[in-house]
Amino acid sequence: MTSQATEQHIREFRAGNFVFRQGDPGDVMYILQSGAIEIRRRFYNREFLLAVLTPGTFFGEMSIVTRQPRSATAVVREDAKVLTIDDSTLTGMLKNRPEIAARILQTMARRIEQSNRQMEIFLFNHADKRLVHCLCYLAEEMAPQREGAVYVPVPLRELADRCAMSTEQAVDVIERLAEAGLLVAASAVDIDGPGYVIAEPSALIEFLKAQQSALRRNQKRRRAALVAQAKAGLSQSAKKSTDPVELGTWLTK
Repeated sequence: MTSQATEQHIREFRAGNFVFRQGDPGDVMYILQSGAIEIRRRFYNREFLLAVLTPGTFFGEMSIVTRQPRSATAVVREDAKVLTIDDSTLTGMLKNRPEIAARILQTMARRIEQSNRQMEIFLFNHADKRLVHCLCYLAEEMAPQREGAVYVPVPLRELADRCAMSTEQAVDVIERLAEAGLLVAASAVDIDGPGYVIAEPSALIEFLKAQQSALRRNQKRRRAALVAQAKAGLSQSAKKSTDPVELGTWLTK
């Protein structure tokens, strides 16, 4: 594609606008030239953040390959410039450039796996579980072969969106992780960027297990206390019902 032809296929979007919506027909894919794009998907009547795309990333290819409607929504986070590639152009590129076909297939396979993992996170019914598993997932993405602490450059708002929770809920979980020594803000270790430095995923999972064990112990204690109170109340009621004075009074009625 010549530079002049490329310019003809460049589109610009302002922040907050949609490139496409979930369910739309799709016969064009995009390559992000500048700005940032959020990929969101509606699931169980709620919309969740799947990814934030940066320049150099292509997206929207799934609909062309599968001939299906858009499986997600692309919304502009920061003013963006994208290169559009239509169906016929992509088909020609795939025929003449097998390395492009291989790259697209690899990216699609990776995105399907990422989407499935993200959906698994959404299915957790507790905010702690969603956020901890999301941090583990992001840590593995950032440093798949690394053990120990990992820098996750994801700001608070994006982390909350990825976990389908409010910012307040995310702050509550993050504060407890910080108190447990499992997470620090990037700024606390002189990293010039957003996000957090987290412990290795196994330590985060142990935190969840410890919380669950403590919750079960508290539940058992509360149940035992409730049973004891109920028994004491029933015993007192039974004693009153057999009191001689009350029984005599009832018999003379």
